[in-house]
Amino acid sequence: MKSKGECSKISACSLGVAFGVVEGLFMLGFALAGMFFGYGTSMSHQIASVYYGYAPTLKGGIYGAIWGFIDGFVFGLIAGWVYNKSLDYCKKYCK
Repeated sequence: MKSKGECSKISACSLGVAFGVVEGLFMLGFALAGMFFGYGTSMSHQIASVYYGYAPTLKGGIYGAIWGFIDGFVFGLIAGWVYNKSLDYCKKYCK
């Protein structure tokens, strides 16, 4: 059992997958909102300048979901790695 104030490491890969799924679903949902309701189409065009294939269409939403998963996965992986390294540093020097 852990003592009070002791922290655990997180799985950087699992955090990456979680962030990737959330961002991918967001990108897909945003494209579908633009397709069905015309919502955020100007922002969709701005996003398309960064992510190839993204558009307020079903096909563009699928491209966005793929790009969003990749982008979110990389961010989550880096965030998890930084968290674990910070935890190691704190355990070593912050006693």
